[in-house]
Amino acid sequence: MPSSLLKKTFSNAAALLFGSVSEGVLHFIFLIIAGRALGPEEFGFYGYILSILMFALVVTNWGLPVIVVRELAQRPEAEAHIFASMFRVRATFAVVFFISMMTIIHLQPLESTHQVAVALLFLYLLFVPFDLAPLFDAHKLSRWDVPGKLSGRIASVAVLFILWIVKGSLNVVDIAACSSLLMLVNVTIAWRIARRLGFALRPFGAAADTRKLFRISAYVMWGSLMLTTYLYSQTILVKWLSTLLETGYYSMATRLLMPLFIVKAILYRLLLPIISEVANDHKVFTERLQRIFPAITLIFAPLVALGIPAIKIVVVPIFGQDYAGAILPFQIGISHFVLTGAGSLYGTALLAAGDQRTPAWGLTVGCAVGVGLSLFLIPQYGAVGAAWSAFTAAIVSAAIPVPFFFRRWRPVIGWRILRITLSSLAGTAVFYALTYNATISEIGALVVSVVIILAGLWLSGEISKAKLDSLLSMFKKSTQEPER
Repeated sequence: MPSSLLKKTFSNAAALLFGSVSEGVLHFIFLIIAGRALGPEEFGFYGYILSILMFALVVTNWGLPVIVVRELAQRPEAEAHIFASMFRVRATFAVVFFISMMTIIHLQPLESTHQVAVALLFLYLLFVPFDLAPLFDAHKLSRWDVPGKLSGRIASVAVLFILWIVKGSLNVVDIAACSSLLMLVNVTIAWRIARRLGFALRPFGAAADTRKLFRISAYVMWGSLMLTTYLYSQTILVKWLSTLLETGYYSMATRLLMPLFIVKAILYRLLLPIISEVANDHKVFTERLQRIFPAITLIFAPLVALGIPAIKIVVVPIFGQDYAGAILPFQIGISHFVLTGAGSLYGTALLAAGDQRTPAWGLTVGCAVGVGLSLFLIPQYGAVGAAWSAFTAAIVSAAIPVPFFFRRWRPVIGWRILRITLSSLAGTAVFYALTYNATISEIGALVVSVVIILAGLWLSGEISKAKLDSLLSMFKKSTQEPER
């Protein structure tokens, strides 16, 4: 394949990968500063309010970022109406939630510092309608969304660090302000880039598709709400049913997992338009899925296999002994990605083919199971009980769409996924075997685990030029820049 074509083919994927890794690093730096400055209990309050914000954010988006990508991939001529419709819906919800929260915090017995923190954190919602990620994704120009996101993260971390140095300490108000600053910088830069690319951004223009998009996005919104419920309601329930210290442990565990969710979200953003455009061609759709499933497993299985032991080396030295209680909840939380990293593609494939109901139904059942378990496990086990509840919810949600998927498509993927997973988990087993009797240091054992995983994937043929060429051929047509 010519180098020019190779460059075009993977420009989006490379940029998104670079962006996700960089975001993960910056997010981790933000956590180090916030976690050490606040301590587990105040960090627990921040995580509690952030979890409430996530619910408002899901309703504000109303599933539109997903549906808009699919709609624009199938009828690009309606872009102006679709964008204006999306803006109208999201702006309405954002304003309503912001005003409602400002009213609520003045009726609650919160100390003034916490009231200001809540107000600043909920400012985030007012910037959401201006988010252009769906338009970049639909045009297969997702790489141009990266500068705004990275700039937002950099600004957030830089301002937080400066405040820490100047003030000598931080409180939850500082953390909340920097969290919302992230989104403001993000959308500002994204709009400047979109203008230069020639996008016709008329948020207050004709919005003929508003009712249609509102209706068809409802299932996606509901599914996202269920997903958010079993991910973030655990933090709220730990606050209600356990202690603020346990809330701090669980908040730290979930925030440490956030880079993995960012990677997954970016990968699925990249893949949705690619599979949506061939959803009506059964043969091509199946062939693409046969390449995508193992590729996604090849990313998440090694990350999980290394993340489980690595967290033992990271938490206490970086965040302090006070956060040792976050280690086990993190290990439980990351482990389901072995199955759900690629397993969520079953629901995504159905969504791309026009079936919004089945994925939403799976997430609803998963949410009910997760919340139900929480009520029994959290009072006794705190953060660990919340982690097991979220784990179970994630597995159930990913599993329910599977039979519906296989009724329509039969990709040959089982053996490849199995050997990728076994090769990865062998690395985890080697780590614990080497450290069981202190045969080797934990860092040394982790290095050996990396070697074992890479060797297993290479010997099984999963890391090879042939596999890379297979992926290139799938992206060849899909990532060509549209004429503008």
